[in-house]
Amino acid sequence: MGQSRTILNAVLDSIAVALNDQTIVYEQYRQNPVEIESRNDIPRARISIYEQSEVVTTKVDAEFANLARTRYGIDISVLRAYNRDDASKGELPLADLKDAIVEWSKTFDASTATTAYIYTFGYEGSTSITRNPRYVTQTLNFSSVRDLFSNQTNPT
Repeated sequence: MGQSRTILNAVLDSIAVALNDQTIVYEQYRQNPVEIESRNDIPRARISIYEQSEVVTTKVDAEFANLARTRYGIDISVLRAYNRDDASKGELPLADLKDAIVEWSKTFDASTATTAYIYTFGYEGSTSITRNPRYVTQTLNFSSVRDLFSNQTNPT
């Protein structure tokens, strides 16, 4: 198992423990909000984390990548029953989940949770809310400092 998978697992597990909500589906991939519309396996909400982009910030020795700024997206999608439901059925529960995740990020010890594969994990902002017939979705953006010098394919 590689470091990228280890990081995603650790972050998502920590969020799931912090939220402690059995009506949320936790996943590790981005899905277009339009594609989520056809899903019937989401009881109330879906939270998904995925890697967005990575830029090497520090190189050592013979130009080996040492540290990188890695961006992660966390999608929150909340199920609404009907197309004309007001904000109390979609946007407001989404805002509650967003606030809970932002609060969680303030206390998340990224280095310990990921065995120092990432050193930091900080909130950078969010996208606007997408409102589709059944779901409302928003992406929260996070940034981390990632260790690329250690073995990436066989973490201990």
